[in-house]
Amino acid sequence: MSRKPNDKEGWRAWHTIVRLPEFPVRPETTALIVIDITYQQASRDHGSCQRIIEAGLAEDLKYFLGRMENTVMPALGRLIDGFRGMGAPVIYTRCASLRGDGSDQTWRHRAFGIGIDANDAEAQIMDEIAPQPGDIVLVKTGSSTFTSTNCEHLLHTMGITTLVVTGIYTNSCVEGTIRVAGDLDFRCLMAEDACAAMSPSGHANAIEYLDANFCHVKSSDEILGIMREESEAA
Repeated sequence: MSRKPNDKEGWRAWHTIVRLPEFPVRPETTALIVIDITYQQASRDHGSCQRIIEAGLAEDLKYFLGRMENTVMPALGRLIDGFRGMGAPVIYTRCASLRGDGSDQTWRHRAFGIGIDANDAEAQIMDEIAPQPGDIVLVKTGSSTFTSTNCEHLLHTMGITTLVVTGIYTNSCVEGTIRVAGDLDFRCLMAEDACAAMSPSGHANAIEYLDANFCHVKSSDEILGIMREESEAA
C-alpha cells in the first residue's frame, strides 16, 4: 500500500530539484539587520519576559531565555564586531511607538501590550550589543523591518544588495523581514545562531520553510568566514 506523504516531505522533495543558488557575500554590499533586541522584548528582567515570569510562567521562558543568553547574544556580538571591522553597515530595529501612545503601531502590537513609547528605556537596544556611531537604528511600528520603516530606501542608497538577518522572533519579525526582502530583490542569509523563537519548534519550522527558498541559513561564523574570504579576494 502506498504511503501518503506529509506536508513537510513534499516541501523537502521540492527542494531536491529546486534550491536557491549560493551568492557572493561581499562586505561592501552586505548589511547586518538586528531585529528587536530590546529590553522590552529580549531581557529576562524587563518587559514581556518579566510579565510572563511574574504571572508564574517562568518555565515557559526557559528555552527562549537560555538560547538568548547562551547562544544568540554571543553570536550577535561576533557578527556586529565582524561587520564593523569590515566597514559593513549594522542596522538595528526597535519595535515601538513614535507617537508614544501606540496609535501609530498595528492593532496586533497594541493588543499584545508592546505599544510602548520609543523614548522609553525598555524600548532601547540592550547594552550588550549597544549601537555605536555609524550604526543605524530604526523604529518599526509593525513586524516586518520593511513595511513600517525607510529601511529599503537606506539600503538602496548605500548600495546594499545582500542582508544578514538576525534577532527575534525567528518565526515572526525575522521571517517576515526575510520574506519581504526577497520580494524586494535582496539576497538574504539568516544567521541561525543569532535568532530565537519562543519555542524550539517555532524556530525550527521557520527555518524549514525559509532555508533555500527565501534565504540561506548559516551560522554566524560561517557567514563571517565567507565575507572575509570575499574581502581578501577583492
